[in-house]
Amino acid sequence: GAAAAYHVPFGLRLRGVLDTQALRRALNRIVARHESLRTTFVQIDGEPLQRIAPADESGFALVEKATKSTMETAGLADAEVVARFDLEHGPVIRGLLIREAADLHTLLITMHHIVSDGWSMSVFVGELGKLYEAYAKGGDDPLPPLELHYADYAIWQRKWVSGELL
Repeated sequence: GAAAAYHVPFGLRLRGVLDTQALRRALNRIVARHESLRTTFVQIDGEPLQRIAPADESGFALVEKATKSTMETAGLADAEVVARFDLEHGPVIRGLLIREAADLHTLLITMHHIVSDGWSMSVFVGELGKLYEAYAKGGDDPLPPLELHYADYAIWQRKWVSGELL
């Protein structure tokens, strides 16, 4: 439906032995790292407001399923892409890990466009790869702390386009 037009989905084929614990830890870390992925949107007195959940109270919504056929995998992927988001209660990002064989998985990630775009996906995939590699080897988070969050950029942008420029 129309709501799915605002979904930003992507998938990764994962070949080889998968450390699902390291994957879950990496996904949880990404949500903790990025405020926008912990944000929900409510209306108070008719005005939209964003609420950012604390990092330690948030996690990545990952569902795991197993399939026996390519058609079953495709059906799960189709259903995932169109499943609705609840922007008021969250999450605004979710994933489906499909086990197709012991050494073959498909990871489907869907974000709502209110918190993501095409550029964000490349950032997400890059961070996921670095975090997964480190966690699978028993290491710590290798990513540097974020200097700015998206809200910081939005405030700067609003100030920049106000006044005469607006």
